[in-house]
Amino acid sequence: MPARYSRTQIILHWAVTGLIAVQFLAHDGIEAAWRTYASTGIADPGPGATLHIVFGLAVLVLVVWRLALRVTHGAPRRTGGHPLAARAAGIGHWALYGLMLLVPLSGAAGWFLGAAAAAEAHEVLKTLLLIVILGHLGATLVHRFWLRDGVLARMLPGG
Repeated sequence: MPARYSRTQIILHWAVTGLIAVQFLAHDGIEAAWRTYASTGIADPGPGATLHIVFGLAVLVLVVWRLALRVTHGAPRRTGGHPLAARAAGIGHWALYGLMLLVPLSGAAGWFLGAAAAAEAHEVLKTLLLIVILGHLGATLVHRFWLRDGVLARMLPGG
């Protein structure tokens, strides 16, 4: 197991973080386009919807790449702490990966296939993703400011 994440893994982590942040903050365009589609049956995405779709597909591609790197290059070993905390970290990371795959897949199925059930699942899954992201952020802050164990440095450039 490596001592820290590879440069590519770090770049992908922060790229996906940025893309997801934009998705949450700038989602009005896709919501308006979906409402129009749902009421008229006409898919007419404006620039905001197009950006959401492109960024969502980018998240999907980058997360698949991240998973491939995790399988081929591994991830740093979890250090110390209570075994339950280590288990929670593992569950949290795999929940993040799963949701980062399912959210864009459900969004794509909703948009490109007109699958209303997928679009509804997308809404629920994005809320779950936000909750898991907030948990991940909270755990990061605990590691940085309370435990001071250097876990965050493994995901920072030059850390």
